[in-house]
Amino acid sequence: MSYYDMFGWYTSILHPGREAPAPQNTSETTTPGELRANWDGYQWVMMEYVAPPPPPPPVVYVPPAITMRQARLTLLAAGLLDDVEAAINALPEPQKSAAKIEWEYSNEVQRHNGFVSALAPALGLSEAQLDTMFIQGSQI
Repeated sequence: MSYYDMFGWYTSILHPGREAPAPQNTSETTTPGELRANWDGYQWVMMEYVAPPPPPPPVVYVPPAITMRQARLTLLAAGLLDDVEAAINALPEPQKSAAKIEWEYSNEVQRHNGFVSALAPALGLSEAQLDTMFIQGSQI
């Protein structure tokens, strides 16, 4: 008995449930374009090897909110805590007053809050960096 992988390519590695009679060519080449046996469900077919697609990137969970404690500790660790006040003060009114209220009185910071979106560019943070900070903050 011979085996094939999830893409049908011949392999000598045991794959219970993916067994077939032995092909004539038992090459396990991973060089694109070289001939390798591929199981089509009924027979081995000699085909040019094509590398499987890369696995999708892992799904990263970004928490929708973190506590103000977590946010402040994360900003402190990033060296940005002192910059928040200046960023808030640089906002035009009434955005500035609303941001001060959010910063001083909220229990949590919501990732997709307008307050976060307004301050991020002033702190030099991209969307990806914000996501990373929320992930880091949730682990404190």
